[in-house]
Amino acid sequence: MTRNFGIITLSVLALVVVGGCFSSGDPTGVISDIEPILPKSGLRIAAIDYSVGDLTDPNELAKYTRADIVVVQCDQFWGRDSFEGRMDLLRAAKPDIKIIGYFRSKVVKASWGDQSREDQTYNYDLYQASKPYWCATTTGDTLMDWPGAVLFDYTNPAARQAMLGVFLKYQRTSSNKFDGIYWDYFNEKLWIAPAVTDMEGEPDMDGDGIGHFEDADEMQAFQDAQYDWVAETRAALGGGFIQIANGARALTDPQFAAQFDGMFYELFPNVGFGSGETFKKALDPNQPNNLWAAHTWPRTVNGGPWLILSHASTIGSYRAPDGTWQPIVAGNLLRAVALLTDATSTHYDGTGTHSAGVPDLEIDLGAPLGEVVIDGDRYTREFERGRVVLEMGNGYYPLPFAYAIPKDGVIVEQFGELAIAP
Repeated sequence: MTRNFGIITLSVLALVVVGGCFSSGDPTGVISDIEPILPKSGLRIAAIDYSVGDLTDPNELAKYTRADIVVVQCDQFWGRDSFEGRMDLLRAAKPDIKIIGYFRSKVVKASWGDQSREDQTYNYDLYQASKPYWCATTTGDTLMDWPGAVLFDYTNPAARQAMLGVFLKYQRTSSNKFDGIYWDYFNEKLWIAPAVTDMEGEPDMDGDGIGHFEDADEMQAFQDAQYDWVAETRAALGGGFIQIANGARALTDPQFAAQFDGMFYELFPNVGFGSGETFKKALDPNQPNNLWAAHTWPRTVNGGPWLILSHASTIGSYRAPDGTWQPIVAGNLLRAVALLTDATSTHYDGTGTHSAGVPDLEIDLGAPLGEVVIDGDRYTREFERGRVVLEMGNGYYPLPFAYAIPKDGVIVEQFGELAIAP
């Protein structure tokens, strides 16, 4: 059975020019909503980089300006004099780039209390602001969700105000001003990494002696406070300030996702789609949180929705139809998915540690000409200069599906065995 599955195409997706609206003379860092404009292309690229390289190096700069949206650590641009003005290099090279600051929603690192690091004043300020609100376990031990990562009680409005106050201070005083914030991370309940092995007792954020996972009131407060975080940030920084959610909650809860301008799909499609045939679930119109459905959840101002698909770039190799061994590049697989589903952007990460990369092959098919057509396990979408054809396989890594991308009458990229005419 062949059918057209209704989706919002990028040819009518609203984009906003926010980059460049900041200047070193802007005293507030507040962004107002801006009228949308139509996009020029059918695909946008994200760069997630937790250790930004030398932006004075043209080759390094090109890695970030290839992207339409860049997520970076705030402490690489705030609290160190040597990085003042560095953001201007990105904006000068690509005026409409969106630069998003990574913000930990509930933890600080214990190492940030070391005042000997003169270039870490932003982190130190966060540490000091959080300290009155540190959480404990049921036995009084310091509560951590990663080794060295101390939880603070963000369900307390005073804690949120203190932490957001630090962010606002630097947003308003630094020449490096962000277009948005990336929340790491929002789930329905705490998750404690298995690597936390020396912590005694059970998590107890509200200090009532009942462990977090048995405390319905605490878990409800945990969830409610996430709405408050987003609303308070929007009130302080304006409706045009981009907010992107990491964590599984926004990937499965439409009401929660509606508070944001986009979502980050970490280890796509493994987070948000359970286990097993995860690619099949992500591309199944009958799955409640399939990518077409999720695309309609977030806000549509400020360039949204930004559905950022991410996975470590090289995940093995396979024997191609011509008998040669070829690398399996997750970024390319995700690009094919993004072209079909209008996922806003894909992230090329060569290391699996959130280090920005770029595709080996640039593919610009132009704007989409219509909706995706689903015929059994085959997905097809036409663009101005070509098309994408994907044949679903077992639905999970390392060989979830086969696909081919013809452009201007030539197949420019192919993965797996798929016989189609160019």
